[in-house]
Amino acid sequence: MPCRVGITTDPDERKKYWDRHVVGMTNWTILARYARREDAQAHETNAAQQYGCQAHAGGSDAAGTWHVYYFKYTRTK
Repeated sequence: MPCRVGITTDPDERKKYWDRHVVGMTNWTILARYARREDAQAHETNAAQQYGCQAHAGGSDAAGTWHVYYFKYTRTK
């Protein structure tokens, strides 16, 4: 089953986004929270490598707490 790791300052909205773009999303988990985007990005990169998941660096430089998330899915829509 494919998986994805990412970062966001709005985990509820990000979960809704992925629910619209993948089929069979399971195991949505917040792995960690960080005050600095750079720390969250480093965790995302390491976790994606560790779990063998897709991850794409990028996104906005929004202010707030950065959440590192993880989920599994069946396929993309």
